[in-house]
Amino acid sequence: MDSHMGHEENLPCLGDVCPDLVKDIVTLLGAASPGDPVADSIADLPFHGLCRGYVLTAPKGAFTPSVMELERGDEVVIMLGIDPSHSVVTWVDVLDGRDLRLALPG
Repeated sequence: MDSHMGHEENLPCLGDVCPDLVKDIVTLLGAASPGDPVADSIADLPFHGLCRGYVLTAPKGAFTPSVMELERGDEVVIMLGIDPSHSVVTWVDVLDGRDLRLALPG
């Protein structure tokens, strides 16, 4: 367990790598579900990379029993994979066609 935690400590935070995406998620969550704990924690989640167009905030293959859809107007623009606690995002799928500009450290 300690080696896994150490690995996550070395990963950049999603808010540092995808600041515009995090800002949009917080804004859309605030409009759709005020007080949602995901909005407070999303920026600090570890960035595990991209996989098939998804932004991973948990190791690839993490159990994700729930999906939250975020809409702008009547269009779903972002989908979030939510872990069993319903408070942690494991992946983000961006559907609005934006080019994800990653600000990778180093």
